[in-house]
This record gives sequence, C-alpha cells and structure tokens, in this order.
Amino acid sequence: QPAGYVTSAAYGHTVGAPIAYAWLPATAGTGTTVEIDYFGTRIPATIVAEPLVDPEMKKIRA
Repeated sequence: QPAGYVTSAAYGHTVGAPIAYAWLPATAGTGTTVEIDYFGTRIPATIVAEPLVDPEMKKIRA
C-alpha cells in the first residue's frame, strides 16, 4: 500500500549510491526499510539521515 511518493532521485556520486527524496509519514524514521515502485519494479530502500555527503571528499579523490 503506498505510503508516500518520491519527489526527486539521482545517483549520489559522493556517496556511491542512488538517492531518492520522498514524502513519507513521520513514523518512518531513520533505518526504516521501504520499497519504491518504479513502473512496476519494486526497489528496496532504507531511510537514512541527512546530509548525504562526503565532507572529506575521500570518495571523489580515491
């Protein structure tokens, strides 16, 4: 059953993973697993805390 919707998505090069920003219920906290329905394909995802950055730029310089 849908609980929210994705507002934007892209590949996060500094974190090395896809990122999707979404509106979700307040009860869906950090660490909660969800599924994103993308044209009938269900993609597993985990809610993480922001910001998703690599402040020391280790991944970019590697």
